Amino acid sequence: MKLGLLGEVLGHSLSPVIHEKLFQKLGISSTYELIEIPKNTFQKDLPALLSSYDGLNVTIPYKVDVIPFLDGLSQEARTIGAVNTIGRKEGKLWGFNTDYTGFARTLSRIDCDVKGKKAVVLGHGGASRAIIQCLFDEKAGEIHVISRHPEKVDRDFLSFARQRGVIIEGYDSLEVEQDNYLLVNATPVGMYPKTGVSPVSSDLTASFAKVVDIIYNPAETKLLQDARGSASNGMYMLVMQAMAAEEIWMEREIPPEITAEIVEEMIQ
Repeated sequence: MKLGLLGEVLGHSLSPVIHEKLFQKLGISSTYELIEIPKNTFQKDLPALLSSYDGLNVTIPYKVDVIPFLDGLSQEARTIGAVNTIGRKEGKLWGFNTDYTGFARTLSRIDCDVKGKKAVVLGHGGASRAIIQCLFDEKAGEIHVISRHPEKVDRDFLSFARQRGVIIEGYDSLEVEQDNYLLVNATPVGMYPKTGVSPVSSDLTASFAKVVDIIYNPAETKLLQDARGSASNGMYMLVMQAMAAEEIWMEREIPPEITAEIVEEMIQ
């Protein structure tokens, strides 16, 4: 299969490494390329790309822009309103959101059951919708989205959040409380090269039973160092969403032992 990642700037993407590891382990001859398209030619270039690839991943800033070019959306992609994987079903182009799957598998990895419990998501960027939808579907008791400028959150996100009972607040609302359960960092704070910093205080982080940081470089951020409960970094989520995309394209499940090997190799 001819596969690739579609985005605007992709120079530091680890996706080709992850997918190529899978091809080697399964002994298949698929290829995975980085496809950079500037915004000003996106509308013109996309149709030809869609016809020349068997499957595509999609990243910032095109997760919403690709939707009008597709024939259908999976349930999670339709609900979230964003697509990160494009595949073919009976000759039709379908959009999926495997960020959702990657986050759900991350919660399972750290034995995190959010049902009836308080979850706090830092940031409202590209991955936040999939995270929020997953928490909502898992029946979290409270979902709080924390923004440095809650008054500037865009209308579309506000509508999405309100439909799911999400509370949007500023960082000054965060407190060390007994009902703190899950903390998710969906901001770039702590990412290479500006390491050694956390979006929240160490005391606040330590008050959560479970912590997920979607950053994968460095493998252990300051936020994860401050965690006292079960925690996971973004590499696991990155690999899991990639494996979910491959399962869509190959129309078969990937053996869990192969997935585990890839996670281990990427973390080293």
